[in-house]
Amino acid sequence: MASSLAFSQSSRSFELRYFSPDKAANGETDFKGKTAVFSTDQRVAFLKQYADLARQQFDDPQLDTQVVTDAEVTEALNRVKAAPRPQVRQHQPLTDWKYLGYRAGQHNERRQELARWNQTKGAALADGYLRLDGRPELLTWRFASQAWRFTVSWQAKVPRQQEVQFQLSDRTRVPAATVGFGADGRLFYTTARHQRVDTLSYAPDRWHHFRVEVDLSGGETTVGRYNLYVDDRLVADYVPLERASTERLAYNKGFSTIGQVNTFAVQSAGVVELDDLLGIGYALTDRDHYPYVPETFLDEIFQEKPDIAHWTDLTYDDRQWEAGQLPLGHGSERFAEEDLYLRKKVEVGSFDRAFLNIETLDPGGEVWVNGQRVAVIDNRYPNRLDIGTFLMPNQTNQIAIKVNHFMLTEAVGELMPHSLLDLSIGWLAGRMSLDLVSAAHIESAYAHTLPLTGKADVARLKTQVNLRHGGVFRGRADIALFPWYPIESDKAAAMLSLPVNFTDSLTLTSVLAVNNPTLWTAENPSLYRVQVTLRDSKGKAIDDHTFATGLRTIDQQGGHFRLNGQVSMLNGAQIMGFRGPLEKMAVWQRCPPIEWIARELLMVKKMNGNLLRIHVHAWENSNSEGINDPRIAELADQLGVMLVWITPSWIRTGTDWRQIDFAGMPRYMRQVMNHPSIVVWEASNHPQSFKGKPVSESDAFTETIYNTVYPVDSSRLISLSSYLFHLHYGNDVGTIDYKGNPIKASWAYTAPMVTRGNQDSPTGYTKDWSELRRWPDAYRQDLLNSPERAYFDFEHEESMAQPNWELLRGKTYYRVHSYEWPYDVGTIGRKLTLDEWAESQAWQAFSAWEAMKKMRSLDYDGFSWCTLHGGPNSGTYMKPIIDVEGHAKLAYWVNKMVFQPTVAGSGNVDVVYGPDDTLTPVVMHYGPGRRVTLTVTIQDEIGKTIEEKKFDNIKLATGRNAVSLPAFRPAWDKEGHYRILYQIE
Repeated sequence: MASSLAFSQSSRSFELRYFSPDKAANGETDFKGKTAVFSTDQRVAFLKQYADLARQQFDDPQLDTQVVTDAEVTEALNRVKAAPRPQVRQHQPLTDWKYLGYRAGQHNERRQELARWNQTKGAALADGYLRLDGRPELLTWRFASQAWRFTVSWQAKVPRQQEVQFQLSDRTRVPAATVGFGADGRLFYTTARHQRVDTLSYAPDRWHHFRVEVDLSGGETTVGRYNLYVDDRLVADYVPLERASTERLAYNKGFSTIGQVNTFAVQSAGVVELDDLLGIGYALTDRDHYPYVPETFLDEIFQEKPDIAHWTDLTYDDRQWEAGQLPLGHGSERFAEEDLYLRKKVEVGSFDRAFLNIETLDPGGEVWVNGQRVAVIDNRYPNRLDIGTFLMPNQTNQIAIKVNHFMLTEAVGELMPHSLLDLSIGWLAGRMSLDLVSAAHIESAYAHTLPLTGKADVARLKTQVNLRHGGVFRGRADIALFPWYPIESDKAAAMLSLPVNFTDSLTLTSVLAVNNPTLWTAENPSLYRVQVTLRDSKGKAIDDHTFATGLRTIDQQGGHFRLNGQVSMLNGAQIMGFRGPLEKMAVWQRCPPIEWIARELLMVKKMNGNLLRIHVHAWENSNSEGINDPRIAELADQLGVMLVWITPSWIRTGTDWRQIDFAGMPRYMRQVMNHPSIVVWEASNHPQSFKGKPVSESDAFTETIYNTVYPVDSSRLISLSSYLFHLHYGNDVGTIDYKGNPIKASWAYTAPMVTRGNQDSPTGYTKDWSELRRWPDAYRQDLLNSPERAYFDFEHEESMAQPNWELLRGKTYYRVHSYEWPYDVGTIGRKLTLDEWAESQAWQAFSAWEAMKKMRSLDYDGFSWCTLHGGPNSGTYMKPIIDVEGHAKLAYWVNKMVFQPTVAGSGNVDVVYGPDDTLTPVVMHYGPGRRVTLTVTIQDEIGKTIEEKKFDNIKLATGRNAVSLPAFRPAWDKEGHYRILYQIE
C-alpha cells in the first residue's frame, strides 16, 4: 500500500494541535513538561486523536501495511547487474560448493540415533527421510516439556489422499493440537472442543511443509492458542488449542487448559513420509534485554552425518554434503560448536601465478588445496592467497575450506544488549574466486572522484593500480572508463595509456578526465566500468582487472554535507542485523540472504530516504564487532542508497578505544572502497573512555583514527564516533573541553574530511517535552554553526512504539514488552497498556515529526533512525519504525513525510494553543532553488475546514534553508483538537 504523502511535484504534511481559551495555554506549551497544560489523560486522548488522523493521512487505516513485498524484492534483485568480468585474465567465481556442519564425534552419534528406526515396527529410513507404512497406533517423539511458546515444523508427503494426523500433546495424551492430511484431499486442524476444521487442498506425492506456533502463555485469555502454516501459508490463525474432555471443559468455563506439551506423534492409515522434524522452544528469563532464551528440543533429519575423515582429499566422497552458494553462514544454538566445512572442485588450465580471493573466513579457519594445507587464518580479514604451487595445471583440483565455529565467551567479549540470547553467533565463509594470471599482473586497483572544479561538465577520476612481477617488466598500462549501469556501452568515456617499467612491484597513480559525466546520486545511481589492461613491450594484453564504480564527490564545504558539489542530506535509518525468523537470527546477523539486504535498502528508499547506517554487531568489548559485507555496497550502488560504513574494526562501546583493530581497518576499507554508495567511514559508535581523562586521550584517539583512515581514502567523510559528545572536546574547533575549560585539541580533530555528529534524541528515552522546546544546547548549536563541518544526527529519535499486536499473534514476541516500556512515564505520564498500542505508535510518530522538523529548521545535515526494522531484543525492541514482521509503524510514515526535500510545518513545537497564540508556518527545503505555493488548511475534529490560508510565490534558495512565513491567528474559537494540513505546490 502506498502512502498518500508520496509526491514528486508537491508535498503534503500535517500536524495536530489543541486549542484552549485558557490564557495559561499562551506561549510555547509542552506536551509534558514545565509549560504543559495537559493532564496525563488529556495527553493520552491527544495521542488517540493523532493515531486516528495519521491513519487517514497515511492511507493506512488498519496500520497493517507491509513496507516491502517479496515481489518488490524479487523485481529489485532482477535489475541488479553482476559485477563486470575481466576479458584477458582467467577469473573464476567459485560457485556451487558442497558444505557440511560438523563437530567431533557427530558421525557416530548420528548413527546411534538412526539405529532406533531399524527396531521400529512399520518404520524405515529411506533416502534421507523416514517412511511409515501405515500405523493405526501413534508413533511418538518425546521431548523436554514446553510451557510457554514454541514452534514445531516438519516436512510430510503422502502418495495419495488419505488421513494422516500429527498431534502435539502432553504425556497424559491431553491433545494440544492435531493437524494433518484429510482423506478428502484437504488439510485440517483442530480447535477448542475437538472441533475439526477442513481447509486448503493438498497435493499428493509432493512434500508439504508444516509449521505450528504454539502459545501456552494464555495472553489476554486463559486459553492456549496456535498458528498453523502449511507451505508458508497461514492456515489456522491463532486458534484455541484442542481440549481433552467435557469434564475439563466444564471446569474452566467452557475451556480447558494445558500447561505443557512434550510429545509429537504421527498416526496414519497408509504410507506417509516424514523429514526435517524440528522443535525450538523459548523460555522466559528475568532479563529485560534478553526476554527469553531459545533451545532446540527436537531435531530429526533422518540421514547420516558423513564421516569427516580425509575431507580435504580429492577422492573424498562428498555426495551426502549439502549444496550451496557463498557467502554461507552457519551457527545458532542448534549447531553449536559445529565447524563449517566446504569443498569445491575446480578445473584449471596453464598459468604462471594463481591467487585464491577470499572475502572472509569469519572468525577464521583453514584453506587446503589438493590435500595440502595452504593457510591457517585467525582473523576476519579479506585474503588473497598465492596457491600456485599447490594447484595442478590442466587438471581437476580440490579446494577445501574450514571455517571455525564461534561462541561468545568472556575472552572474546560480552553479548550486546540487543542480541538474541544465543552465544553461537553465526560464522561464515565469504565469496571466493580464483585468478590465474601471468607472472606480471595487476594485484589491485582503486578509484575515486577528485573534487569537482569550476567546470561541471568534467569529472576527474583518480586511479591507483598496483602491479606485481617477479623480475623486471617493461610495457604499458591502459586505463579505460565505460558506461556500465544502468545502460552499458562499449564506447569509452575516457582512456589513458601509461608506460610502465619496474622491478618486482609498482604503484601507478593517474587521473582520467571524463567529459560530460553522469554523476552517481541516490536518486539516479549511475556506474562506470573501469578496465585496467597490462600489456607487454609488444603491446600484447597479458592481464586485466575490471570493477564498477561511480563518479561522485563528497565534501562538507560551508558546513554542509555536499554530494557532487551540491548541498544535500543523509536521511534514513540504521540496521543492527537482527533479522527474522528467530531461528535464523543468530546466523543471519552476520550473513543474511541477499533478499534481506535488498529488503532493507528498499525499506529506506520507500520512505524517501537515501541513507543506511551499517550498525551490525552482536557483541562488544572486542576488536572485531562490525561487518564488512561487500554485497550491501554492491546493491546500494545500483539501488541508490548512501551508506555509513563501519568495518569489523569498529567498536560499539567499551572503556578502551584501543580495542579498535587499526591494523585491520585499511584491509577492510580497501575491500569496499570502490563503491560510491559508501560516503562516511565510521570508526566507533560511542566508546566511553574519554571524559574524566586528560584531553590527550581524546587527541590520541582522533590522531590514530585519522592516520589510519585518511591515507587510505581521502575522498569520504570520517566520523570519529557517532556520539562525539563522549569525547573530551566541548566545541567544534576544540578550544574548550566538555566542562568549558580552555584546551587545544589535536590537529586531527579539525583535519580535512573529519565530520561531526551525535546521537540526538530530545524526545527519546524518558525526556519530557521541555528538552525539545529548549533544543539545542550551546554545545550542539556550536557544532551546527560550524562553517567547515557538517553535523548529523547519527542515531535518533530513541522513542518507542508498540507494534500492532494483532499482526503478531502467536509469535514468540507477541505482547512481550521490552526494557523501553518505562519511557512512557517520562514522556507521556504513565505506561501505555498493551491495548493502547495505537496511542504508543502515535507518540513515536508525533514526537518524531516535531523533533525532526525542529532539527531540519536548525539545519541538521541528516538523520539515522535507531533502528529501521524490528528484530533486536529477541524481536521485542520497540524503537524500530518497522515491526519485526515488516509492517510500517506510524513513525515510518512520518519519516517519509519529513524526508520530503521540501516540506512545511509550524514554526515551533507548541502543542496547546492559547487565545493569543499565532501560527507561523515554516517551509524547509534542500536542493535546487524553486518558487512554491503553500496552502495551510485548518480542520476541526470531524474534518470540517474552518480556515484556509494561502502563501504564494515563496522563494526557496538553492541549497538548504528554512523560510518562515507571516504569522496568523487561526480562526478557531472552540476548545478541542484541530488538524493542520500543509500542501506545497
